[in-house]
This record gives sequence, C-alpha cells and structure tokens, in this order.
Amino acid sequence: MQTPQMQSRPEKKRLKVRLKAIPELVWIWILFAGAILAMPFGFAARWLGLRREHKLRLLMKSRGRLMSWRQFLDAMHERGGTCIEERFSPKGPVRFWWTPENVYCESPHEIIDWFTMRKGRRAEPFIRWCRERYTSADGGSAALVETWGVTKKEIYELWSKCRSEASTAQWVEVAPPEIVPRRPGQ
Repeated sequence: MQTPQMQSRPEKKRLKVRLKAIPELVWIWILFAGAILAMPFGFAARWLGLRREHKLRLLMKSRGRLMSWRQFLDAMHERGGTCIEERFSPKGPVRFWWTPENVYCESPHEIIDWFTMRKGRRAEPFIRWCRERYTSADGGSAALVETWGVTKKEIYELWSKCRSEASTAQWVEVAPPEIVPRRPGQ
C-alpha cells in the first residue's frame, strides 16, 4: 500500500518537468516570431542595396563612365589597363571598374591582398588613393563595368588571364573605405 507521501513524489516530479518545459516553449515562440519578423527586414536590406547599386549605375551612365561587359573585355584585350575589383565582403557586393592605367605602376602605396586590406589600417592609404583617383563617383576616372548576367566563370577566366605574365592587363582587388575598421588596431 502506498502512503500519501509516496504518491505525491511522482506528481511533484511531473509538475517540475512541466514547469521546466514552459520557458523552453516560450523561447521557441520568441525565436519563431523573431525569424518571421527578420524576413521582411532582410528583404528590405537587400532591396536597399540593389537600389543603391542601381543609382550608382545610373549616375555613372550619366557621366559617361559605364561600360558593358563586352566593351570591358575588348578594352582589356586591346588596350590592357587594370580591372579594379572593389569587394565589400567575401559574399559581395562586388563592383568592377576599368582604367587604362596600370595601377601597380601608378600607385605610390603598397598594394596588399584584399583579406589583409579589409582587416586593418595598413592598406588605408592605398584604399583612399584608389577611391579618389579611380572609383569615386564624383572625381574618379575609372569606368564602372556592368556585370549583370555575367557568370562567375567568365569573371574567373578573365582574372586568370590577367594573372599570367604575358598579359598587358592587370587585376587589383580593393576593399572600399567603408569597410575599413575605424579604430586603430582592428
């Protein structure tokens, strides 16, 4: 025969288990609601980014500094010059600019790889010089390349050709000033 104390122990255990499950259920609903609310913000951020790029293309077109991918390929093969790949993050967005100048010869600053460039301030003089001289919408001289519909394979093929010693065309990757850390030592 069971005593009243023995009967209440399993009931107390069940109650504790149920009470422990309540915060977990609340967290599940909070995370679910957060995911649902984050989706429109993600779409809005993407739309704003695409709109910003579209406005830049229109501005460059109005200033005569926009070229198609075909024009870019012809210029790189015939006249050489430099493709400036302005990369905001590893996943993008990426802007391609063309200048008839050889950036490696013209640059008064050290040119380092993009990953190192975006992590610290060591390359900031080159980044700022490149923006002022080539990629600035207001005073730059490079032409923005329209890459809509161009596959990554085509871009990589051109990149690999520019890396060969026989090529007169150059390729340089640049981190935009907007992503350079603000505080020293970052």
